[in-house]
Amino acid sequence: MLHTVVLATVAVTLQQDAMIAAVHAAAEHEPIEVFGNAKGSVRIRDVRLLDVDGDGSPEAFVWIDPSVRQTPTILVYTYDPRTGPHRILEGLVAGQLRPVSGRFVDDHTMGFGVDLSVDRFDDGLITSAVKNELSLVRYKTFLHTDGRNGFVTFVDLSDRALPRPQTKTCEEFEFSLVEGLAAGTLSPTLQFIASTASARTGRSISGSGSRIVRLSSQDSRLQARGRSNFGRVMVPRHP
Repeated sequence: MLHTVVLATVAVTLQQDAMIAAVHAAAEHEPIEVFGNAKGSVRIRDVRLLDVDGDGSPEAFVWIDPSVRQTPTILVYTYDPRTGPHRILEGLVAGQLRPVSGRFVDDHTMGFGVDLSVDRFDDGLITSAVKNELSLVRYKTFLHTDGRNGFVTFVDLSDRALPRPQTKTCEEFEFSLVEGLAAGTLSPTLQFIASTASARTGRSISGSGSRIVRLSSQDSRLQARGRSNFGRVMVPRHP
């Protein structure tokens, strides 16, 4: 019996290792920061697995260090042994919005980024953006959109505190860089943790920035319902 359990554990570990390797390779080949003829420098830092929707197949969370502002710092993939990794439309950003440091390139200055105000935000805007190959970042008072070659994503940061209540552009801030990832079970919920240097306290990712950001299976952001695209919308592959 023990021998059987050990073999099963080894098999699961090998499957997970293969999934991590495949997702890492897929992320490396994503044109994450290609704007016209310009290409940013993206570093893949880590991949962690967690079955957030309870379907028996874990999602893969990919921590990246981007070089362009408005690039999500965590990408999410599903995995099928037959067809390989598939990136989910919705990207994640941990931590607070930080004052501009000068370490990132601003895609506005490159001529690819636009900030705009909308009277009403709904799924139709996301659908339209994807159809037109535009990425969206939603803030409380405005939207950021940009056109990247072969890479489309949606990030919902409408819960994050802005520099000023009526901020209408993203010229004053940037995303916090992730400093580490962890995933596992903290009874009774599954936990995915992304640490940043933007604060000292731990909160849900739906909070306005934290040092320890937790996504649990009970979090509405991870239940793929309503306007959330998490776990539902896959991004078409590009050759």
